[in-house]
Amino acid sequence: MKTQSAPTAIRVSWLEALETMCAQVHAGWRRLACIILIFCFCGLSYGQGQETQAPQSNPLVTQSQAGSRPPTIDLAPKRLVKSIWTDQKAMWTSPFHMNRRQWLTIALPLVAGTAALVATDEDAAKWLPNTADQVKWSQRVSNIGAAYTLGGIVGGTMLVGWKAKDAEVFDVGRSSARALVDSIIINYGLKFAAGRERPLENDGQGRFWKGSNSFPSGHAMNSWAVAMVVVRHPKSPTWLKITSCAVATAVSLSRWGARKHFPADIFAGGVLGGLIGNYVVTHPR
Repeated sequence: MKTQSAPTAIRVSWLEALETMCAQVHAGWRRLACIILIFCFCGLSYGQGQETQAPQSNPLVTQSQAGSRPPTIDLAPKRLVKSIWTDQKAMWTSPFHMNRRQWLTIALPLVAGTAALVATDEDAAKWLPNTADQVKWSQRVSNIGAAYTLGGIVGGTMLVGWKAKDAEVFDVGRSSARALVDSIIINYGLKFAAGRERPLENDGQGRFWKGSNSFPSGHAMNSWAVAMVVVRHPKSPTWLKITSCAVATAVSLSRWGARKHFPADIFAGGVLGGLIGNYVVTHPR
């Protein structure tokens, strides 16, 4: 049996130590990034509240309504891309503008609620019967909240508004598309930072920073981002608002039934998606 020479053994030991250190630094960076990102999007409501609470000549009209231009039919992608870019800058920097009350009433409840659900996620994944039919039908329902399905819906809404020359319908579709893209970008950033395991991975332990993509739920986040645009749009009929919330709720719960996400993933995704949709409507561009 060959024994390694002293220089070789030292070199191997040094490489192993370096590899361990790099792994720890990488894990630590992802933990920090996850915490920062979660607090970033807790601050989305700050931007909304700041504008709507500013002094106005008419207290019944919000600043976003008073200063916004009438809806127009504009198919130029440049405007949409510019709006999304502006949204992203505002969303990533929003926590730096929050005051103490907003940290206590927005950020803390969201983080506390998510943490409480995370503590019970492993058990919650076993509360359902988890039969083959349950998983199959839940997956079918959850497909409504897929990015390609929602993209088709908002694109169709824009097309209907354009064909009918109805600026209000077109604006609902365009704002929904803007919220959807914002939600997708944010969701991928959070998934990468959290790296949480899915319920069917590693015996359903749901560990964070393991390179997976369970937290937060993209279907819930995207569905509620679009639904909130419909709910908050002044020209949306009541039946459409109720339907949008019902569909977003069904999609969110179906991700639990399909065993794709834990309750904490769905809760965080739904809340953040709603904040994104609300931000888009209150900040017309």
